[in-house]
Amino acid sequence: MKKLQKFILMLLALLLLFVPHAYSSAQENKESFDVVNVSKDGYEFRITVINPVQGDEITRAGLPLGNFHIIPSRKYNGNYVSGTVQWVNPDYIISEGEQTVDAVFNCDDTGESVTITVYIYGIENKINNITDAKEISIADAKEPVVGGKTVRDILPVGVIGCSITDIVKPEDMIFYNGNGEIVEGEVTYSGFDNTIVGLQEVDWLFTPNDTKYEPKIGYIEVKLNDIPDEPTVPSLTATTVSLVNRTAYDINLNDKVSGCKYKWTSNNPEVAKVNPKNGLVTAVSEGVATITCEITFPDETTQTLISEVVVGYDDNAPELTDTVLDLNPGDEYDINVENKIAKSKYRWASSDRSIVTVNSANGIVTAKATGTAYVTCTITTPDKQVIVLRCDVNVTEPVKATE
Repeated sequence: MKKLQKFILMLLALLLLFVPHAYSSAQENKESFDVVNVSKDGYEFRITVINPVQGDEITRAGLPLGNFHIIPSRKYNGNYVSGTVQWVNPDYIISEGEQTVDAVFNCDDTGESVTITVYIYGIENKINNITDAKEISIADAKEPVVGGKTVRDILPVGVIGCSITDIVKPEDMIFYNGNGEIVEGEVTYSGFDNTIVGLQEVDWLFTPNDTKYEPKIGYIEVKLNDIPDEPTVPSLTATTVSLVNRTAYDINLNDKVSGCKYKWTSNNPEVAKVNPKNGLVTAVSEGVATITCEITFPDETTQTLISEVVVGYDDNAPELTDTVLDLNPGDEYDINVENKIAKSKYRWASSDRSIVTVNSANGIVTAKATGTAYVTCTITTPDKQVIVLRCDVNVTEPVKATE
């Protein structure tokens, strides 16, 4: 039994020898005011400080801890919360080397008090003694200001690529003295990244114009969104349509929006009528008509699109070399277009492919069987004008010669 007790004591002695080295190694990568422990689960803290007396954040040995004003970032279960963070012992005098101090957070949202353990590394101070440090603190202390916005007050929202001053306005950052008077000064920001989508914290520093006031630091949470795509706006496939009698053209829509309702009307159905559901326009007689498509969006807003339809021949417009053909089964004929418009598209179609077919690209017609049909050439110009031309085709058996 005595041997076992001796062994345990030797083991404890060895462990104690190694503990200081392990602690020192763990602190090598720490910086002053790093949070090393939080007394309750779910809380996260980032401690930033300012020393308005010395004008920096250097933890000089001999300075009272209360010289360092705390500017905390605080979260609970990933969400930002409000509340105050104060040193437990602001009169604590910083010593040289490594040490830890405690602060307490009183959370407004949860009503809990949380102890925060903070790492500090004190460096050699040029001030001779502690008494001098305290006297300097009192003599050089400046009048504090209040104000500025915190994460709980506003949530500025912008888009990637913007500047911080685009989304945080001057009226959001107003500071006052103890009498409630506005203190003029300059606000500068640091840590803002305009390439990050989502939430981020941006530090700010308020420097009063009047040197009797102490600077104030804080942070603000901002949110950046992606640059939105341009909204889809429907448009007509043709804004001007030229038809000859007894032809038709189906006006379609580009960039349709899901859930919309479409209603087509003609202001002159005696010239051109339109199917109210699908936009199919049919030429009735020579003249001009306006075809209207009224779009009702899911949010009940409306948009009106207009296409002008001209029925009849125009001497300066494209026209077919032939408007009537008499063919026999097996015959081929090449219909051409005169007065072509540069950079236009030409598409040929047959009304009845069992009687006559047409090459969709070049207009070569082939008679298949006896009967009557027609071919159309639809021309689409670069400026969205549509012209529809027609050629009637009669296919008959050849007349046999009499003996």
